[in-house]
Amino acid sequence: MIYYIIGLLLIAALRLVFYLKRCEYEVRQSSAHEFLVIIFSVYLLGLFIFLKSTVFSYGMEELNLVYFFLPLGFFMPMLFRRFRFLLINLITAAAANLFLCLLQLYICGYTNYANIIFALFGVLIGFILYAIFREFIPGIRNGFLVEKKKKKPLTVTFEAELTIFAIIIMIGAGAAAGNILGKDKQIKVKGEASREPASSYEEIYYAHREHYDRYDEYAAKNPGMKLEDIVWRVEANLDQEFYDEDFTTIADKNTNDPFLINKFNRVSDDFEPKNLVKIEGDYVATPETAKAYSKMLKDMKKEGMTIYVVSSYRSVSYQENLYNFYLRTDPEEKVDTYSARPGYSEHHTGRALDISQVYNNLDVFEGSDEAEWVYKNAYKYGFIVRYTEANMDATGYIFEPWHITYVGQDISQKMHDEEIKNLEEYVVKYMDHTP
Repeated sequence: MIYYIIGLLLIAALRLVFYLKRCEYEVRQSSAHEFLVIIFSVYLLGLFIFLKSTVFSYGMEELNLVYFFLPLGFFMPMLFRRFRFLLINLITAAAANLFLCLLQLYICGYTNYANIIFALFGVLIGFILYAIFREFIPGIRNGFLVEKKKKKPLTVTFEAELTIFAIIIMIGAGAAAGNILGKDKQIKVKGEASREPASSYEEIYYAHREHYDRYDEYAAKNPGMKLEDIVWRVEANLDQEFYDEDFTTIADKNTNDPFLINKFNRVSDDFEPKNLVKIEGDYVATPETAKAYSKMLKDMKKEGMTIYVVSSYRSVSYQENLYNFYLRTDPEEKVDTYSARPGYSEHHTGRALDISQVYNNLDVFEGSDEAEWVYKNAYKYGFIVRYTEANMDATGYIFEPWHITYVGQDISQKMHDEEIKNLEEYVVKYMDHTP
């Protein structure tokens, strides 16, 4: 907010200077010109404040810059006589974007210089639209121009450039001052975050001030990642090494139903879910899981398909034996990608199922019609496909299309509707915090 207040005061001061200089040199000024230049200046202020801490990367996101800079290419030649040439528009926009990239590098710790190309493309499209507009209404531009005079002060001649770079310099000075004040604050208050990033972590409801430095470090390692994704991933401890005991939470036997079990959340060795019931054959699960599975299986059979439970609840001791068995043939680093360590398996909760259309054979499930049906419809029954290809970096496990987890229909529906791909993200956003 402080940027907008100072920026608006700066625009007002600039307009006053330009007005006085025109009066001094008796340069005629149009009220329409003055009005549109004020609107144009406020647009620039909002655009640059937004972009100073927003780095667009990789594909569709970068196209947003085309839309953002299109008005620049349209209004510059409309309002300022010198910008009737495309090259001057492109050079000015390129210089302004270079300044923005340097600001992003200073504030965010990374930048994407390709953004300059997309911004220039937006200016080009805007200029083409202006040329078309001028062709159809040839006389309208004259109403927005300052009267041409041989003797004209530099402040009027370079009105557009001065406005653009005054705003950028103001933002850069504010960022530098904020950084200095942040460092002073760190000296005075021991243990507080070194600085509050200008990328507005405070606007994200599940962000914690004491984790700002971790967000910055994770962002530097993952350039182009959205700010919201950086924050929830750090809150889920994905910036740490898997199985780091300093970041591990343990659910003991007094915990009724631990919801999130992963490589940072485990159960105690004596944990066992209460009231397990038979789900199929000798396999057992929680009552809610068994009921949801039965309904899903019934609906699949109506469509000529069937599935079988290949694995359900496992005790910690069972998982220990299984994990040690895998260690006989593969190193620990590889085993950790396809098998959970004892205490860290979702199967301990009684809500995780391994399923297949062929009895006791998981390897044939991937790519089958049944797998496709489960992937599209599991959420309707309260299940999620827990370990997908898109989640490998968050879960630490390879793609397991056969592994489904019961989370409840309300949660699975919300995850589906909001396109939340993994449980870690949901827990951070809707269980550990309230929007």
